[in-house]
Amino acid sequence: MRTLIEDVSKSLGDDIQFTYARPSDFNNLRDKRYPFIALDPLFSVPAFTVNNAANYVKRWSVAMAFYQIDDESSDQTQYAKILDEMDTFVDKFINKLNLWTLEKPDLDEIEIVITGISQQPFIKATADILTGYTLSFTLETPDTFNYCDIVC
Repeated sequence: MRTLIEDVSKSLGDDIQFTYARPSDFNNLRDKRYPFIALDPLFSVPAFTVNNAANYVKRWSVAMAFYQIDDESSDQTQYAKILDEMDTFVDKFINKLNLWTLEKPDLDEIEIVITGISQQPFIKATADILTGYTLSFTLETPDTFNYCDIVC
């Protein structure tokens, strides 16, 4: 799942910097370029969706930050412009992820379901004085492992 999110993030432009790390590690990164997308470590809640016994899926909780450099002395007009830019960036990401498909060797598509999208602004956050959005959502993915290969 991490690599899918990273691939979609980097597909938004050649100048995108991406990291997969704890939020507390962000300030320790060197040579950051913006825009910057930081994906928090993923966790999932597996479940059987049919009678609690079949159709195994994983529901991944995703949290990520979309950062753009700001200025300590910026006023609401200046940071509003950054928020507008990053809002468009978030929309492009979530729509591209929604259209993304994974292909199995037999070329059947695997459906990925996005639910619970939430987008929260932050202004002049972190030691680098960054403005942007925190995006959170749930990704549900089916288990595509063919268990007949083992027991049949």
